[in-house]
Amino acid sequence: MAHIANTAPATFAPVAWFNNMVAVTQDYLARRATYTRVFNELSALNDRELDDMGLSRADFHAIAAESAAKV
Repeated sequence: MAHIANTAPATFAPVAWFNNMVAVTQDYLARRATYTRVFNELSALNDRELDDMGLSRADFHAIAAESAAKV
């Protein structure tokens, strides 16, 4: 026979839940804005400038994601 443990909190606090959702959304939007800004800045560089920095266009996603993770 299977046993199911209920680990949910005994009470639901809608205000706290809503405030948490707002904070999570703001964090996501800030990270997404940083990702987009970095990606667009890298995209604006020409191939010679990228070569001078030792980058290729294939690196854009990783660089932008790393920058966004630091926000």
